[in-house]
Amino acid sequence: MQTAFAPQPHRTVESFQSGVRQVCGNYTVRTARTGQGWGEFPFAARTGLLRGEAATELAYVRLAGVEVERTAEQIRGDFVDHFVLTMQFAGTAEMTQGGAKALLRPRDIFVSDATRPSRFGFAGYDAEQVSLHIPRSEGVARFGKLLNGPTLIRGDSGFAVALKVLMLRLARQLAGARVENIWEANDRADERTEEDPSGDLREALFAVLTSALLDARDGRAARDTHDRVYDEALGIIHRQAGDPAFGAGELCRELGISPRQLQRSFARHGDSAREQILTTRLERARRRILSDPEVTVSEIAYASGFNDLSFFYRAYRRHFGSSPGERR
Repeated sequence: MQTAFAPQPHRTVESFQSGVRQVCGNYTVRTARTGQGWGEFPFAARTGLLRGEAATELAYVRLAGVEVERTAEQIRGDFVDHFVLTMQFAGTAEMTQGGAKALLRPRDIFVSDATRPSRFGFAGYDAEQVSLHIPRSEGVARFGKLLNGPTLIRGDSGFAVALKVLMLRLARQLAGARVENIWEANDRADERTEEDPSGDLREALFAVLTSALLDARDGRAARDTHDRVYDEALGIIHRQAGDPAFGAGELCRELGISPRQLQRSFARHGDSAREQILTTRLERARRRILSDPEVTVSEIAYASGFNDLSFFYRAYRRHFGSSPGERR
């Protein structure tokens, strides 16, 4: 038999914390801040769960403006004992476990262990994640030491593309209805079926995941200082982009490196710190413009880290091909 519940909205942090415990286990939820006194992000959240035979379980969260933490004390008093494959579907999230930290963008995947302390930051707008829970006994039997420590699977890899397709197909089968997105509410979520059709999909998904973990392990061995600088820089940009005074110089000071080192690190990824900061601000502004019609475009621009409206309008049109007000 399969049980599920469609994504439920949460109006308060307390309600969301209760929802997280239903689908993921015992976590502490608190309101996230924009960084260095720039106030708090607007809070919004939804949680959902799909569950089938053979311990198949998919959790869904859509959230903004919160930080989620799982401590050793919470782990000791919790029922959860599984590995977690988290795919970012929209927005960004900062995932931290042990000494590993990763900034997830759409299609990126973070594989972690629910029995280890962790901290996840959603100090932005409209982040969406789908997580596959892998029972520990099955995870150890299938993947062995490949699950020792958290792993980041980049969204631009073929593995991530395949895993996304398989996860969405698995979600549709568990929900018992055709859905384009796992987070869509659907009236047949509690429908019971004679058999669970998800077994073959799980096998395919685990086969792809094995290859992805092997590839990520080999990639970690080849990583150098510049790659680590890039990852850390992205995390700082994600936290500080809302501050109009934040720029490449402040980024260098936080990282403790020279501007030349920063430039080389970003160049290896076909990027620049300046463009990344601008893109982060523009994407935050766009998401809020589309989702929060009660706030003026000017207010959103200032809150997103712009202090020059003329520059904001020019950059927005150049980046998205339309003015901020057209889609609204």
